[in-house]
Amino acid sequence: MTLTELRYLVALAQHQHFAKAAQACHVTQSTLSAGIKHLEDSLGVILVERGRQFLHFTELGKRFIPFARDIVMRADDLSYMAKTHDPLKGELSLGVIYTIAPYLLPHLVQPWRQEQPDVPVRLIEGFTAELIQRLNDAEIDAAIIALPYQGLENFNTWQLYREGFTLVLPEQHPLSVHDQLSLTQVYQETLLILGQGHCFRDHALSAFPKQEVNHPWQSLIEGSSLETLRAMVASGMGITLLPQLAAQHHWPGLITRPIADAPSPYRDIVLIARPSHPRQEIFRRLSRTIHRLNLV
Repeated sequence: MTLTELRYLVALAQHQHFAKAAQACHVTQSTLSAGIKHLEDSLGVILVERGRQFLHFTELGKRFIPFARDIVMRADDLSYMAKTHDPLKGELSLGVIYTIAPYLLPHLVQPWRQEQPDVPVRLIEGFTAELIQRLNDAEIDAAIIALPYQGLENFNTWQLYREGFTLVLPEQHPLSVHDQLSLTQVYQETLLILGQGHCFRDHALSAFPKQEVNHPWQSLIEGSSLETLRAMVASGMGITLLPQLAAQHHWPGLITRPIADAPSPYRDIVLIARPSHPRQEIFRRLSRTIHRLNLV
């Protein structure tokens, strides 16, 4: 069993296709297939069932993958540590979810450049599940996501800020006469919400009182981004909930109203990283920089 063979197996599990896995590993398909076969022979087990039209991991193979991924990830971390020597210098690959990146980064870029000129940031946007997978695969160093989110027990976590939700309505909406609104007041309105994959979709829906969550939502309309939702509200299609930082951006024809309910709904913005990653001090510095911005 070699690290290269484990890397081939992890790539196959990720891509579920021999040719794509081989391409990701920069080897030929026959080389990757032979490497996985040699791994199976050395262990005396079958990890992958393959045929002309199918590829299936055996039950043992499925249990094997997380351990193989962990070994590969830790080996990559060791290699990174050896190459960089100084973990306080060098590019930082940072994943940020779609509902945070456009609103946080304009505030962060200049302060971070001033404080850490030797640590340029390479940004990768994505859904929370995608970024967590990329963290597990050691494709990125850290990620900024929103809580609540299940399954983060194996990551180090730094709290960045707590962000409340804000109601957004058309300027001429009848409810605009109120200085603040309860969620019950807007319950019968057409609700504009993000589509599947965005964790803020679940955060927004869970903000409504429990007895109303089971509403059939026949008047629910989905959008692909917060900016799309804002444009839909401006056109009179309905109302929406936005995270506080996003709601601070002015949009002609819209008004924002705070939520009167107590406790008011919120989400926690956090930085997460693998505990084995050698750049923990950089992650701490990044979290402190964002915390000092006093964004909300």
